[in-house]
Amino acid sequence: MKAILKSDNFSFYYGKKQAIKDISMNIYEKKITAIIGPSGCGKSTYLRSFNRMNELITKVGHEGSITYKGDDIYAKGLDTVALRQHIGMVFQKPNPFPKSIRENILYGPRIHGEKNAALLTEKVEQLLKKVVLWEEVKDKLNDSAFSLSGGQQQRLCIARALAVNPEVLLIQR
Repeated sequence: MKAILKSDNFSFYYGKKQAIKDISMNIYEKKITAIIGPSGCGKSTYLRSFNRMNELITKVGHEGSITYKGDDIYAKGLDTVALRQHIGMVFQKPNPFPKSIRENILYGPRIHGEKNAALLTEKVEQLLKKVVLWEEVKDKLNDSAFSLSGGQQQRLCIARALAVNPEVLLIQR
């Protein structure tokens, strides 16, 4: 079985502080992989490295490699928007966008060029049903995502991540 994601001697730094050291690991398609360890050991840093979310923080660096389907995800010129379409992320703490419930889900498909209104409307309903949120929000899709409870916001964030049909979904717990 071939790994869809693979890290080889991957280390990550916040400035001069090494957060993770020499991790080599294969993650296989259609398998659930758990990364466990004590608080502060680098699990979240490692997960965020798979779709380059750590780069949103200044003064970070890495050594070693991470590949997705054999391609180096840290290669110069790599389109991180496209990478994140393939490798989605749901954070431990819900992080809805400051938009409506509907717009949270449609954000990804729209930045990837989807304009078909009927398809977008269908996608909202389909995804909200998939995360068991439809019945709770179907009459308030234009309300702020911040009006939802914490658990509802988390399910909305899962729906948002699924909206671009990622091949890999990283879930931080």
